[in-house]
Amino acid sequence: MRFTALLLLAICIVHVANSELVQCGKWTTKTVQVGQNTNSGFNTNKGTRRCSVLFKIGPGCEVMKMFCRRFFLPNRDDYRCRDRKGDVMQVKTDGEKPRVYCNHRKPTPDFPVMSTRSLKATVKMARPYKKYPNRGATCFVSCDKP
Repeated sequence: MRFTALLLLAICIVHVANSELVQCGKWTTKTVQVGQNTNSGFNTNKGTRRCSVLFKIGPGCEVMKMFCRRFFLPNRDDYRCRDRKGDVMQVKTDGEKPRVYCNHRKPTPDFPVMSTRSLKATVKMARPYKKYPNRGATCFVSCDKP
């Protein structure tokens, strides 16, 4: 019984040591290195206006993937997701044009954003207002091919 508890504690410590979840403040810019056993990501809150996180490939990882769980960025332009019309998330990978996400359209575990070098995710949110109290995003980045 005691051995099982110690083993479980050791696994939890190793798991927490290899994960970094960026908590976005009002204006946040952060760089995170994604290695072979790393789980990273970011989480916005009510006061977030702009959060920019650059994920770079670390040693032992060939491809990283990003997907989002909690995601609601209200925008009146559902087709193009222009940032003048509301909240938006832009994801730029390896010299490609940025992909834009808003409302409930997001990268999913079945269709993630993949990158071989770097991945920059920028969330731009309008001023806080009471109409959508649960708006925001929680996204995760991990190594796909070690």
